Amino acid sequence: MTKERQDDDFSIPDHMAMNGQSGRTKVPGELFGHPRGLYVLFFTEMWERFSFYGMRALLILYMLNHFFWTQEDASALMGWYAFLAYALPVLGGMVADKWLGARRTVALGAIILSAGHLMMAFEAKSAFFTALGLIVVGVGLLKPNVSTQVGALYKPGDSRRDGAFTIFYMGINLGAFLGPLVCDWLRKEYGYHYGFAAAGVGMILGLIVYVIGQRKLVEFNQEKAADGSDSVAVIPRHVVRDRIVVLLVIFAFVILFWMAFEQASNVMVVWADQFTNGQLFSLEPPPVMLDGVATGQAVTGLAGLQITAGQTQSINPLFIIILASPLAFLWTRLDKRGLQPSTPAKMVMGIAGMSGAFLVMVPAASFENRPSSVALPALPQSVDLSQYGATRLSYDDQAGQLLMKGVFPENDRLRMLADTAPEEFVDAVKEINGTVTEGEDLTVVLPSAPPLFRIVGDEAEKVFTWDAATKTLTVSDTINDRARMQLLAAAADPAFKAAVDDLYVQTSKFRISIWWLILHYLLATMGELCLSPVGLSLVTKLAPPKHVGLFMGGWFLSTAVAEKLAHVFGGMWGNMTPTKYFMIFVIICGVGALMLAVLVPPLKRMMHEDT
Repeated sequence: MTKERQDDDFSIPDHMAMNGQSGRTKVPGELFGHPRGLYVLFFTEMWERFSFYGMRALLILYMLNHFFWTQEDASALMGWYAFLAYALPVLGGMVADKWLGARRTVALGAIILSAGHLMMAFEAKSAFFTALGLIVVGVGLLKPNVSTQVGALYKPGDSRRDGAFTIFYMGINLGAFLGPLVCDWLRKEYGYHYGFAAAGVGMILGLIVYVIGQRKLVEFNQEKAADGSDSVAVIPRHVVRDRIVVLLVIFAFVILFWMAFEQASNVMVVWADQFTNGQLFSLEPPPVMLDGVATGQAVTGLAGLQITAGQTQSINPLFIIILASPLAFLWTRLDKRGLQPSTPAKMVMGIAGMSGAFLVMVPAASFENRPSSVALPALPQSVDLSQYGATRLSYDDQAGQLLMKGVFPENDRLRMLADTAPEEFVDAVKEINGTVTEGEDLTVVLPSAPPLFRIVGDEAEKVFTWDAATKTLTVSDTINDRARMQLLAAAADPAFKAAVDDLYVQTSKFRISIWWLILHYLLATMGELCLSPVGLSLVTKLAPPKHVGLFMGGWFLSTAVAEKLAHVFGGMWGNMTPTKYFMIFVIICGVGALMLAVLVPPLKRMMHEDT
């Protein structure tokens, strides 16, 4: 805490005595060996992460499958959204340090976040963009200052600090586990906006917990000496300098780790949605929906139990909940024996674990990459096969066959079919206004519609009605991009549509088991546990006391850069085979782990303490 906000500090009574451990003071009212304020922050952060990760699990699917944006466009917005969500904590830390204090800043951030998440429940794109703006501002104000308050609950040198951050990290991941489960279930059952609304309710609950629990946040002045005296501990300038250098080096490798890890919110959700058999106990892929109709018989009973694409985002936090305590116990046991790895060494393990997680996806993608073909006498001239199927789609002129390796995605199917719709029909559809006046239908005559044209598709059937006798299209609701694309695809050349639909159904059988994805997240989680919680703790230990909030913001700034880079890569998905894409991160993380391993000895010396 800085002098500008001393009114937010709580003085510690002189009668509170040390309990015999270095740097630890016995505080009345502790719960399970930690201040009660830790659990207030635990549940505040849990609900905030419920809302953040619940919404994020739906976000890429919403842009790709509802707005029907391209992978490149959706990834570009994801990149800027994620960058700002993690970059603004730099300013949020400064706002708390210089003006509002951590408590007021967290409360303000929670209010703004609640408004942003609730606005996601509305259909209009203007509401969508406004909601994302509010969310990134709210996260920027809340995120660094909750973490800073965890560190402020303990005196400098208190050995419980690492354990406190592990507990806090479990709160983050409990919310991250529940959010996608609930929000994506609501998406599947009732629609996207119900899932987004649930995320908003979660944030409101977090705000309530924080306001009610304010009095439990008894903070130590972090500028006091380690023995609890009123004199400020003087740290030599060159310690300070070396520690800052260590933090900057660590931040660089944090960028590398999160760049790979955050494929989870983009490409790995797409992989789960389009290329994965989500059934836990059956290798028989479930039927796919073709123009709103199931193409086969669903597996029933326990064998048919499956995880939705968005719910796969709960796998990583579930593993953290399971593994965090055993790993914390392991570090404690190793520490007692003088064998605990240093923080930089743990980070080497984390980056290496990330490389291993993507190495698992290489054979998974190879199993998915199986060949299929359908008869097609001629390829329409308007179709450019290089734009679809991740470079794996081709046409054999001599055999008259359309060839594909791996799963042919549904969005590629619709776009490719739309490319063969009659030009006059496409022009007429473009002129249709996207919004219909409430209470009135819009009627359009489409003489260029093919003879066998009919309305098909989940979104198109909600909006359009077709009269084949008069070739009249009636529009009864707002036209979203998916409905428009389904309308154009329905007007495709009939022979070409039959072949492409057959290819789509055939290749859906190549969806691979979700257990590959589960193994990927297991290794990624083990890497995360070696890097993230100890990294957060390291910032609070090495940063100059007056600027802990600023350096905590720096941690999130490095994550922000990683998020932007992650989605730059995400925009390339579909321009190369999945095997090549996953190998990029195997190599990047493998080389990064080796580089950091070489730097471990000098970094340990520059930290000037046994960490």
